[in-house]
Amino acid sequence: MIIRIFRAKIKPGKIAEWQDKIEKLSIPWLKSQGGLLEYYPGKPLGPDSKEFCMIMLWQGLDSLKKVVGEDITQVVLLEDEATLVEESSVDHYELFGLTET
Repeated sequence: MIIRIFRAKIKPGKIAEWQDKIEKLSIPWLKSQGGLLEYYPGKPLGPDSKEFCMIMLWQGLDSLKKVVGEDITQVVLLEDEATLVEESSVDHYELFGLTET
């Protein structure tokens, strides 16, 4: 399984608009993708932070590539979401060490 962590720093004054777009566009789109096992959207805890994240768990590298393309390092933004973002990044990890109880 692959963990994908997306982070985005949002432009000043655009946080409410960003969160609305994530809830109305990105989350429904993400939920419709094959191979996605779990997702966890995160918003800033404090008023001084403007960084959002999305943690996703994918079945495997092949299922992730079917959604984001061969270059998994590319950030995926829908419609005009990019106009709200100062900077963004994605990181990937292979899940390990889980035991069933």
